Amino acid sequence: MITLLSPADGAEISVLTKEQRRFINEFRDGLPKGPVSFITGESSWPAATLFKWTSEGVPVPHRIEVSESEDFEPCRYVNLTRVSQSQDGEFFSAGRNFMTGKRYFWRVTSGEVVSETRSFTTAHDPIRPIAADFSPNFRDLGGKITPDGRRIKQGLLYRGTYSEQDCYEDVDNQGLTDRGKETFLNELGIRSQIDLRHEAEGRYEKSPVGDAVRYVQVSFDAPFGGTFNDRGLGQMKKAFEVLFDESAYPVYYHCHTGADRTGFLSIVIGGILGFSDSDIMLDYNFTCFHEYRNWRECCDLKDYFAYLRECFGEHSLSELVMLHLTNWGIPEEKLLKMREFLSE
Repeated sequence: MITLLSPADGAEISVLTKEQRRFINEFRDGLPKGPVSFITGESSWPAATLFKWTSEGVPVPHRIEVSESEDFEPCRYVNLTRVSQSQDGEFFSAGRNFMTGKRYFWRVTSGEVVSETRSFTTAHDPIRPIAADFSPNFRDLGGKITPDGRRIKQGLLYRGTYSEQDCYEDVDNQGLTDRGKETFLNELGIRSQIDLRHEAEGRYEKSPVGDAVRYVQVSFDAPFGGTFNDRGLGQMKKAFEVLFDESAYPVYYHCHTGADRTGFLSIVIGGILGFSDSDIMLDYNFTCFHEYRNWRECCDLKDYFAYLRECFGEHSLSELVMLHLTNWGIPEEKLLKMREFLSE
């Protein structure tokens, strides 16, 4: 007999750690932000949910199954750790990378023995971090509720850092481990990788994750205003060739630390999707869990949006981005189609 212990049936969990929730709450309250006191990439990972159960007269190994469907079709394994046993005989496993605002079902099996089924829900957290060993500052842009009431689909658009382990010889690099690549390919199912690093131009011909992922180099020379010249416009349009292609999703885009160039493209994408000003700024600031960034202190951001307001007047950040993109000559109908595809 297998008896489930936790999470309790019907429990609500957060995908965010206590420190991440505190950071977001203080950001929402408008308090100034200093650096967060973390030095490891794991601080940007989501909270782990601990699954616990007991077993009587049932052989090991046990398998924990998690699904969005009560009949467990399909059965999703959500970045679960191996099953372990505590000194008091309880079994446990930790899970990460749950979507926000979702109901999940879970059970434990051993051969033909199947436990009861329990469910839990995830809170509508404004950020969905991703744990992919070892790639810090990795998160899903989906899950946000826009001011006009749309919810951005999860599992289609991810931002992050470099994935190769031989990035620069003079820097202590880690990159995706074999388990991280498993998360990237099989759990998240990423099909396309947009590399925003100009320093990677010509260095890599394919994704370090494997041939199953389409690899596109889009060389941003500098963040923010530096991308809005003739070369920058050409590179931005190259990124949109991927983003406008619905067959390319799920898409992962990144630079080196996932801060400036990735942060800038995230602002542009957030504008296309109609994010609130607060969500655009929060997504930018959340990079603090890997490398300190602060919207209020960034001169490039101030200059960029001051320039857009000078050109187009007072508008929301999203509206300013859309006005700039269409003024560039990027077709509004394609931008709106992208918004529709990524919304639910």
